[in-house]
Amino acid sequence: MKNKRLDVTRPLIPPLSEFIEYLERIWTSKILTNKGPIHEEFETAVADYLGVKYISLFSSGTVALLAAIRVLKLSGEIITTPYTFVATAHSIVWSGAKPIFVDIDPTTLNIDPAKIEAAITEKTTGILPVHCYGDSCDVSMIKNIAESNGLKVIYDAAASFGVEDEGGSILRHGDLSILSFHATKVFNTFEGGAVISPDLETKQHIDHLRNFGFANEETVVVEGINGKLSEI
Repeated sequence: MKNKRLDVTRPLIPPLSEFIEYLERIWTSKILTNKGPIHEEFETAVADYLGVKYISLFSSGTVALLAAIRVLKLSGEIITTPYTFVATAHSIVWSGAKPIFVDIDPTTLNIDPAKIEAAITEKTTGILPVHCYGDSCDVSMIKNIAESNGLKVIYDAAASFGVEDEGGSILRHGDLSILSFHATKVFNTFEGGAVISPDLETKQHIDHLRNFGFANEETVVVEGINGKLSEI
């Protein structure tokens, strides 16, 4: 008996017949983007599945991370891990800050919290750990370090969709968490991402950033970008 092939990075896609049903809905509504009905249904469904209250969909995990850094007003130096996809560090640089790399724990492959404190300077404003391969960081120790030093924490959970610990979704940790829905992830929207917020006010701010800063059709309240996820 031959061994069954197990694809690791090939995109997981639904049967074409199921996908066509959604395309037909889009063609009928003629709404392709700007928070259409499928977008709103999807945002609610993902939040329910993950067990989080406030989620904002984005066109990619990278844009989601840029928005998260922006909404927390991080600058100067941001401590992160070198063992991650380049988008983590690139988002810090694109935000005008400097990534400070702290080595990983050789067992978990996550950032080693015991080494974070030594990397903190007067320029440090945040910590950006990555939950590597679905294995949660030492969130308790990182929280204590952040609170003791007045730092914000953004968790890059790009590769940790649906991961839980004893208290529920790991996305509840930190000031914000981000997800990636890239084609190579276990859950994908071809391209896409999300920011998970702790409260409605933060979500609304992130939603404004995602849509050119618009609070409504006539009012712009913040300098925003186009980070929206389309209906498809």
